Amino acid sequence: LSSPRLFFLSNDELLQILSETKDPMRVQPHLKKCFEGIASLDFTEGLLITAMKSVEGEVVPLDAPVDPNAANGMVEKWLLQVEDAMKQSVSTQIKRSEAAYKTSRRIDWAIEWPGMVVLVVDQIYWTREAEVLIAEKGLQGAREYEATCSEQLNDIVRLVRSDLTKLQRTTLGAMVTMDVHGRDVLTSMVAAGVDKLNDFNWISQLRYYYDPVRSTDISIKMISAEVKYGFEYLGNSFRLVVTSLTDRCYRTLMGALQLNLGGAPEGPAGTGKTET
Repeated sequence: LSSPRLFFLSNDELLQILSETKDPMRVQPHLKKCFEGIASLDFTEGLLITAMKSVEGEVVPLDAPVDPNAANGMVEKWLLQVEDAMKQSVSTQIKRSEAAYKTSRRIDWAIEWPGMVVLVVDQIYWTREAEVLIAEKGLQGAREYEATCSEQLNDIVRLVRSDLTKLQRTTLGAMVTMDVHGRDVLTSMVAAGVDKLNDFNWISQLRYYYDPVRSTDISIKMISAEVKYGFEYLGNSFRLVVTSLTDRCYRTLMGALQLNLGGAPEGPAGTGKTET
C-alpha cells in the first residue's frame, strides 16, 4: 500500500480524487483529512508544489519542490512525496532554528520561525540547560535555572504586549503555556530537593534530546519510555494549559507506545483529551 493516509478519506472522496488524476489541484479540499496541519499546498504555474500552508495561514517552504506530473497521475505516489518533503522540511527548519537560538536574542528568535518549530526547540533547550545545571550544581543549579526560566517568561510576556502579527501572537501564546509549565516543574523539583538527574521527579518529565551533529532524530523520553519525534507538520495552533493530570496522561501513553500499544483518553468535554 503506497499511501496509507488515503484511508482517512471516505469512499466518495477517494473516487473524486482518483477520477481527477490529471488535475493535482482537485486534491486540495481533501488535504486536511490526510495531513493534520496542512490545509493547502502552494502550486506554481507549472503545477510544482513549493510550500505547505496551515489553517492559520502559516506558510512553510518545502526544501525541494514536488512535481505531481512526474507521478503520471498517480495521486498516491505524489502524496507520498509530499509527506516525505513535509518531514524533511520540518527537520531542516528545526535544525536551522536550533542553531539560530544560540546566536539570537530569545525574544527575536521566537517570532522568526514556524510555531511548532519554536515550541520543539524551546523544549530541547529547556531539557539541555536544566540537565547541564543540575549535573554541575545539583539543587543550586535547579534553583538558578528556575530563576532563568522566570526571567525568560517575563521577557516573552513583555513581547506579547508589543505590536505583533496574529501568527506571532499565537506562537508566543503557546510558548508561554509551555514555559509556565517548565518553570512550575523546576519549582516543584526545588521544593522536592532534586539534586541528581536520575531523580524520579526529573526523569518523569517529558524531555526532548537533539544532537544535530550525530543525528537528525529528536528523542523524546519519559521515565523508561523513548519515542522518536515524527516531524509531522502541525500548523500554528494554541496550547491548553499543561496540568499534573496532563503529565500523568503523557506518562501512561508514552509507556503504552514503548510497548507497541495505543491509548484512548476518556473524560468530560474540554479537559484536554485531544490536546494530550
